[in-house]
Order: sequence, then C-alpha cells, then structure tokens
Amino acid sequence: MSSTTLHARPASGALTNNSGEPTTLESSTSVASVAPRSGSIVDPAIIRLSDDAAVKVNALPSRSGYSSGMSRMQTHLHVEVWLKNLTYAKNAWIDVHVLDDVGELVHAETLTLRYARPAGDGGDFFTLDHLLYDGSVATEGSIEQRPDARTVQYYLYGEMGERVFSDGILHVCIVRPDYEST
Repeated sequence: MSSTTLHARPASGALTNNSGEPTTLESSTSVASVAPRSGSIVDPAIIRLSDDAAVKVNALPSRSGYSSGMSRMQTHLHVEVWLKNLTYAKNAWIDVHVLDDVGELVHAETLTLRYARPAGDGGDFFTLDHLLYDGSVATEGSIEQRPDARTVQYYLYGEMGERVFSDGILHVCIVRPDYEST
C-alpha cells in the first residue's frame, strides 16, 4: 500500500491526496479529540453533513416567570447526513466525543443514524436526534455535580458494501455553559 500525504482543504476542512482525489484517513489526533477511523475512504461526494446542532437544556421545567430552583442539564445532538446511493443497503453512524470546558473527555460513543427519507438527487438522508449527555442535577436538598459539557465533536461515516466512507471533517458544536442554560 502506498503512502499518501493528506492536505486540508481550506474551505471545508476535508482531506485529499496530492491530486485532490478521495483518500483514506490515518488516525492522528489528541487523546480527548475523537479520532477518524483508520482506513475509511474520504469522499465528500459520497457522504456529507446537511445539518447539525448541539443544544443544552434544563430538563426540569419551571413555570413561566417562576424558577423552580431545580435543574437537570442535558446535551442533545441533532445530525442530518446525505449519503449517496452506491448500494441499496447502507448504514450511517457517527463517532462522537463530549468534552468539558478544559477539553477533557466526559463522554464517548458510536451512534447509528436512521434512514429519514430519499433526497431525490441520487442519495438518501439519515438523521440522529439523541440525548447525548446527562450533566449536573440539582433538586431540593440534593446536588449531583457532573462535568459541564461544552464541546461536541464527531466524524461522519457511511458503509456501503464492504467500504466505509467519511467526509474527513471533524465536526464541532460548541454548547453553552450550564449556568447560561438554566
């Protein structure tokens, strides 16, 4: 197997080889940062992000204008991906990390996206709407302190046949601190 030098594309952050063709990812990121899967084929013409958002909410409701004095911080992630129809059977997923305010890993998992609808342009949309991280909880007489989720990082993947594709981009969503989300 030949060695390929990867270059960042300034506009999108995707990786290409010297001739601009799709290439494979080699893992080389910090411990806390989510790493790309080695051997995945980088080709943004096969898989690309359509929409994403990470949101932190207080899951314990208050009446309008009256704070309950209680909180349960939750970080939710929404991802929508376009995946080209190279085969009928295909899978889409993300490898995701949640980092605290100093960049320490507080949560990591692999999440499967579900088929949403045809795109009408030779591809399909896959989506994820997921409670990603349960943060601190404060109720009357009790506090369960957990790290404050501040950054969500993930890589996109699509599998068709025996090939795994990625857009080669480390996607990052910044979320508000707990004290701004109550």
